[in-house]
Amino acid sequence: MTLARAGILLCLAGMSGCATVPANSGQVSFVGYAEAVFRHQNEVSSRLMMLSEAEQLPETEEFDHAQEAMDNACHYLNEYAERENSHEIIGWHFKAKVQDSVQACDQAVQHMEALLNTVPKQP
Repeated sequence: MTLARAGILLCLAGMSGCATVPANSGQVSFVGYAEAVFRHQNEVSSRLMMLSEAEQLPETEEFDHAQEAMDNACHYLNEYAERENSHEIIGWHFKAKVQDSVQACDQAVQHMEALLNTVPKQP
């Protein structure tokens, strides 16, 4: 193993070692948790768009604030996914920001989903 590769592995191990997975997340690893949060946020965002296009989304400050909070809380996770998809090199400092933001993103997504569950279903 080269010295550079050993350094990268050590850095990644150290980064994931500092990241914690919430006990109620149902995930074993932080990477699994982050992926689950990203997918959940995409599902909730898709639901928001569908309800908005069908003009079934309540136009209230509560919904606006919840959507804005989710967008802000999930900003780093979404940017990470974009960078990863573009095969960009992602620095450890940015990865740390992403790790620090995932739990807040998860909570914002759960709040938005709870609000969406209050919207009456149209026939």
